[in-house]
Amino acid sequence: MPKPLNSMFGFGLSSLSIAFICLNPFFEELIVRAYTMSEVMNFGGSRGLAVIVSVVAQMSYHLYQGPANGLALTFFFTVFSIYYVRTRRIIPAILAHLCVDMLGLIRGAF
Repeated sequence: MPKPLNSMFGFGLSSLSIAFICLNPFFEELIVRAYTMSEVMNFGGSRGLAVIVSVVAQMSYHLYQGPANGLALTFFFTVFSIYYVRTRRIIPAILAHLCVDMLGLIRGAF
């Protein structure tokens, strides 16, 4: 069963959780998606390999959310990675990630 953030971190819906939710997509998308994928391709890796490396890296630190959430996240990570590898634009992925995280925070709070 997936673990809710409020019991894991103890902050539910608060200014701390909102700040975390607003900052996390920037770091996660810029580092794990844009930087990692760009480096894989710059070192001669294919675009497909860059997508796989990015998705596996992100999944590696989201496993605590359980298998059902992991499968759903894999879908999102793959879509965001394919979008980035085709367009090389990261801002839409950051905004989409922010929306998904905010929805999860709000859903978990009520």
